[in-house]
Amino acid sequence: MKKYTYILSLLTAFMCTVTVASQTNADGFDYENERSLRENPVIEGTDDEIDIMVPSYINSDANRIIMNNADWSGIRQRLRDADRTPFSIVHIGDSHIQADIATGQTREFLQYDLGNAGRGLVIPFKMSGTNEPCDYSITSRKPWSSVKLMGQNWKRTMGFTGASVSPGTAMSEITVSTDDKDDYNPFSALTIFHKGQFFVTGVTDARGTLLPFTATPSEDYTHIELVNDVTSVNVLFESAGDLTLFGVNLSGNRPGVFYHTIGNNGATYETYNRIGNVGEGIMPLNPSLVIISLGANEAFGRFNEFLFEKSMDKLVTNIRKANPGAEILLVTPAECQRIKYTTVSSRRKKGRKRRATRRAGSYAVNANILPIRNAILNYGKEHDIAVYDWYDVAGGAGSSSKWTSDGLLGKDRVHLTYKGYHLQGYLIYQVIKDTLYNN
Repeated sequence: MKKYTYILSLLTAFMCTVTVASQTNADGFDYENERSLRENPVIEGTDDEIDIMVPSYINSDANRIIMNNADWSGIRQRLRDADRTPFSIVHIGDSHIQADIATGQTREFLQYDLGNAGRGLVIPFKMSGTNEPCDYSITSRKPWSSVKLMGQNWKRTMGFTGASVSPGTAMSEITVSTDDKDDYNPFSALTIFHKGQFFVTGVTDARGTLLPFTATPSEDYTHIELVNDVTSVNVLFESAGDLTLFGVNLSGNRPGVFYHTIGNNGATYETYNRIGNVGEGIMPLNPSLVIISLGANEAFGRFNEFLFEKSMDKLVTNIRKANPGAEILLVTPAECQRIKYTTVSSRRKKGRKRRATRRAGSYAVNANILPIRNAILNYGKEHDIAVYDWYDVAGGAGSSSKWTSDGLLGKDRVHLTYKGYHLQGYLIYQVIKDTLYNN
């Protein structure tokens, strides 16, 4: 009989949609279909689960951070001061992070312990044509256009968040709201990240009442201060036709923890390198800890260890250079699976001139995940960067079949279910807690 530990779950999550293409290459892998699944994931299950189950095959002994000689004493002290000055974490990743189910779990537990400084960074994903977490919304009654992160050519500046939306008219507006259930995430300040002219002409609440405000422009963002806490504002503004908007930081002007997330479906280390200014972009968020959870999407291409380490080093260097006071935590991807198709020929029946053929597919462990995991471990060791070995924590070799059998890994064998993400978010919370404020 399987043994489980039960932990109370606090988080709400959301659903996503998927479109599927189909074209099998000579090696048997359907690359177009795989790319569609990774860029447009389906998260299975619902969020009515009350408890998180920790199966016995989870390697609890491995649920720790491998420090690799990294000195985190400075950020431990900053966390102890979170009751006076907000402590900021930025978590960067792919579709596992864009969904914000696991990271939302981690955020809620940390803020329950140490205080809620605010919702933090929110990104206009829906306006960009992709899925958005359910605890906030960014909308507009005016026309906007977007530039796709995974597109080949960017006609406008791509934001450090992986999103870039532009108003279709010189005078426009945008509404930013948080889930107002129990007034969980009210905010009194907005930092709107953008490029190009952004002149604020007015701010109203959800009822359309004008609110007093002050707007302070900067080269890369405009900071708006309000008099009172709100859960929804409509920002009226003028631009000169050159505006691109990337995201909004929502602050309550109170102590506690920020847990910002930047996740993009299909993203890799090289995707963020292509953006080029991720380190500078997150600098106004004042991160003490930057977590990078990437590598899963690289496992679905033709893996080259040298190029992978080069891409990893480029992103880490970019972040470190712009944020010298921040520590970095690299996270390895867990084991997943992919489907390989073969052509099966059936016996020729009497009277038929040709044998009948059909395409048959079966799932198997993605062989690229392990060398990617090992490359991340080696890079962290060689560069004195801390690593969280999620591959080992999740159960290591053979764990993907166990997660699938327990309903923790979805039918695509890549993305977790709600229950799986809740479990992951809890385990990450535990390891941050044990490393940062239980020491």
